Amino acid sequence: MVDYFEVAGYIAGTLFATSLFPQLYKSCKTKKLNDLSFGWLFIYIIGSICSLIYSIHNNLAPIYLSAFIELTTMLILIYMKFHYRQKIYPIDNIENIENI
Repeated sequence: MVDYFEVAGYIAGTLFATSLFPQLYKSCKTKKLNDLSFGWLFIYIIGSICSLIYSIHNNLAPIYLSAFIELTTMLILIYMKFHYRQKIYPIDNIENIENI
């Protein structure tokens, strides 16, 4: 017999985990991650780790599978944010903008 609650859990986990893929794709393509705050990234990572611990402890496969994918995606985004960070140059006056 099909457990519809279990199916709903897997669907929810898949949707939550794959919701980060468009951001990962955009970040890989543009190499610009200035619009992602470190605060949001770290809070999401901590939440994913806590979710992973809880779901593994309670043997909740739909949750720990999606939490692992989310955590992996967020770690990739954090790595990319450090790797592709752009230098910000102060502009003293508008005439010097061509030298940047």
